[in-house]
Amino acid sequence: MARKIQLAVDVGHRALRAAKIRPGRRTSLAATVFEAIPDSVASDDAAAIGAALGAAMGRAGLGVGPAVFALDRSMTSFKRLELPTDDPDELPEMVQIAVERELPIDAEDAVIDFSIIERTADGFVVEAVAVPRREIERIHAIADAAGLKVARIAPRCHGAMRLADPVDPTLFLDVTGEGLELGLVEHGILKWSRGVALDAVGGGPPTADELVPEIRRSWLSYRVSAGDIESPMLLVLGGEQIADSIGRISEATGLTTQRFIGDRRVQTNVDMRGVWPLVGLLLPTATDRQVDLAAPRRTPDRAAKFRQKTLGIAGLALVVAGIGWTIGQSQLDAIRSESADLLSKARVGKDEHLRFKRDVLRADHLDAWASVRPAWLEHLLVVAAPGIERGGTVLDEFGGFLEDERVAFTSEKKFVVDPNVRIIVEGESQSRDAAAEVRGVLVADDRYVLRTTGADAEGGRRLPYPFGFSMRTKVVDPGPVESESEPMSDAESDVESGGGA
Repeated sequence: MARKIQLAVDVGHRALRAAKIRPGRRTSLAATVFEAIPDSVASDDAAAIGAALGAAMGRAGLGVGPAVFALDRSMTSFKRLELPTDDPDELPEMVQIAVERELPIDAEDAVIDFSIIERTADGFVVEAVAVPRREIERIHAIADAAGLKVARIAPRCHGAMRLADPVDPTLFLDVTGEGLELGLVEHGILKWSRGVALDAVGGGPPTADELVPEIRRSWLSYRVSAGDIESPMLLVLGGEQIADSIGRISEATGLTTQRFIGDRRVQTNVDMRGVWPLVGLLLPTATDRQVDLAAPRRTPDRAAKFRQKTLGIAGLALVVAGIGWTIGQSQLDAIRSESADLLSKARVGKDEHLRFKRDVLRADHLDAWASVRPAWLEHLLVVAAPGIERGGTVLDEFGGFLEDERVAFTSEKKFVVDPNVRIIVEGESQSRDAAAEVRGVLVADDRYVLRTTGADAEGGRRLPYPFGFSMRTKVVDPGPVESESEPMSDAESDVESGGGA
């Protein structure tokens, strides 16, 4: 993670510091910023400080991007803890509880993180770091105003300790900030640290007269409280102004003292004044050894995997259901379309069927109607027979037509025709008796209903007495003897004949 972050920033109350590295086989320093905050900018105006920081970085060519922000040691609280657990997932909650007991502020107003120092047979040794939440919020506000992204927030002393000797115990003295920071490092582990804010006269860097008493006091406090390392080497991180104070610092502490001038891991081609701890924060280190107050470690959610699995199954079920719904909807739309098409075809087919049925019925009706074929010659023979046998009569006219030709549709779904035939007969006879005999023969025939249409009076053209009558009968083959026509009652016969016999 540290190799990916190339920018480190330290925003003090009086000065702005930043460093940008260029990763490679050997880390090189690309550019630095070391500027005083303008007097016109209030120390509590995070937006104005961020704007000043962005402008300074722009002038130095540092650009923008994710950055590690440093915190003064004087703003943070450190606590070394031995925690009896063999489960690293329990450490965040245990650290939180242990540190909250000793915090001088409310736990809700503090941000707590830790780094793992070592693992023992009984548990873990960790270094807990706490800082007021307002400081974290201030850094985020400054970063937003400067156009930067907060990648990590860490104590500046963690950058300085990475510049210490990796083998021999080293007491580093960092005076690159706005005060001084002391830290005792052994085998890369910070065993003790202290920060003191100093308000130098005129706002410049602290002088030897201001540093020496604080350094002596800090070192004596360590010797009294712990004192397990008696004579480490004292490494001073500072600019040229500290060179004259090396002797007095060594005399005050009784330690071999030297000024830090560089690190073999970092190639320096620019002014390193005041930014060495920032470069130390950018050097690679194990994740367990890093403190990130921007994103403190949290107790793992042990139910997360179960929830993820459950959500995964639910998501898969939703996807499958969605796919099934989509396929089903597509099939339903296809079925509906096919149904509508079939319904349309059915309606057209029904109309065609009804037209076909109508045409069939019409044809059957016509066939039934056309099937009526009266035997006119047979009727003529029946009418003419009496005159031929007895003589004395002449037929002038024989005519016939169908009447009441009704076609009925029965319950057996058949067309039935039961028409009547009307026959008109006119002729002349030699006498009334001859005409009456002809009429009497026809009246006696049950197949016919006879009605006289002319008067029995003289006036014929060929024979003296004309006669005329109409006959009504069913459409059947008359035959010489019997008839299939319905017999009519005597009363009906008399009415129809009108007494003409």
